[in-house]
Parts: sequence; structure tokens; C-alpha cells
Amino acid sequence: MAETTQSRVDAPEHPARPLPPYVPRLAFAGGLVLTGVILIMTVGMNRPGGEEPPPPAEPQPALAVPDQKPQPGAATPRAGLAAPPDRPTVSDAAELETWANRVAAKTRISVTELSAYGRAEMWLRRQKPGCHLSWATLAGISRVEAAQGRLGPIMLAPDVWAKQAIRATSDGKQPDPKNLDDAAFATARYLCAAGDDIATPEGWWKSMRVFNPAVPYVQEVFSAADAYADASVAP
Repeated sequence: MAETTQSRVDAPEHPARPLPPYVPRLAFAGGLVLTGVILIMTVGMNRPGGEEPPPPAEPQPALAVPDQKPQPGAATPRAGLAAPPDRPTVSDAAELETWANRVAAKTRISVTELSAYGRAEMWLRRQKPGCHLSWATLAGISRVEAAQGRLGPIMLAPDVWAKQAIRATSDGKQPDPKNLDDAAFATARYLCAAGDDIATPEGWWKSMRVFNPAVPYVQEVFSAADAYADASVAP
């Protein structure tokens, strides 16, 4: 019995078989596949569509406006590049958009805002041809309002809005004071309500001081409107 036990203890173990040559290659290939899957998932999560997201566009600085401080009735702001003709029987949206893009590049006002101011000029040109309102005055008012902390469209007093508000886009909806097109159009109607010629110094100052009687306010609007008008016609 002792010999048998000893012989079992001393018996050599079976040597391990060598791996077939294709096994390391399979393991290596599997590792590559797994790495590729991880990379694809990572790229898919971080870069939708497999492309780097474009960097955010840098906002353009506002147009520099010289502080002119003209005396009341002494001068009127220059007229900006005229908005396209109003065509009651056909669509003039494409012409307005082309004009707004051209002026936006020079004045650094958004195309959306310029379309609203330009549309108001177009409508008033037909409804009040003797007023000669330029979109630049509306843009000047908007700039001063924003500088004073009033966000959104040009705001009118409720009683003025009730009298002057008309839907600017002729889509059958009710005019909305929070809609920039409607607000710009109502403001233009208010400025031209007295029948004065805004292209004259007397008429412009009279109209603006009905809108806001404070001389410093009107002077700021004058400076902004004149700067926008000048930039719009620059080569």
C-alpha cells in the first residue's frame, strides 16, 4: 500500500497542450473589434453625425453711434436705404428679405428686426405718403428702448395701442403687442398720425416728442437713426 501511494505522488503530471496557432489571432482580432465598438459609441455620443459640432458664432458688436445731441427742430436724421416698394396685389416678401439682408450686413441689426421696420415703412408709404417715415427712426427707437432696459418689441401705451394697432402681416390674426412686426407698424402709424412730414426737422421732432417728450430721449433716437441710415447707404 505504501509503495502504491508513493508511486501516485511521484507520478508526473500531464504536460499542458499548446494552444492552436489560430487562438491568439482570434483573441487579437476580438480585442480590435471591441476597441472599435467602444470608439464608435464614444464618437456617436460626443459628436452627433460623426462630425465635430461647429463652434458658436461670435455675436457681432453693435454699430457705434456718435452722440450728436442736436437741438430740437434743428435737424432730422438722414433717411436710410429705402425699403422696397409695397406691392398690394403680389408678394413682396422676397424683395423685403433681400433688402433686410443687405442692410443687416451694414447696420448689424438682425434681419428679423429690419424686416419689421422695413415692412412698416412700406405700409406707411402707401397709407400716409406725406409722412416719409424711414425705417431708421424705428430702429433708433428700438435701440434706445433696449438701452433703457425695455426688452422685446417697441412698447406703446395701452390706449395708443388700441387706436393704432393693425396686423402687419395680413394673415387674419389679431394684432399682438408682443409681435415685432405689429409693434413696429403700430409705432409707425402713431408717428405719422398727426399728418406731419417726418422728413423735415420740424415734423420729425414734433412727431418724436409726441412719442416721448423728453429731449434727451429724442436726441438719442436721432443719433441712432442717423447712424443706421448712414451705415445702410455706405458702399
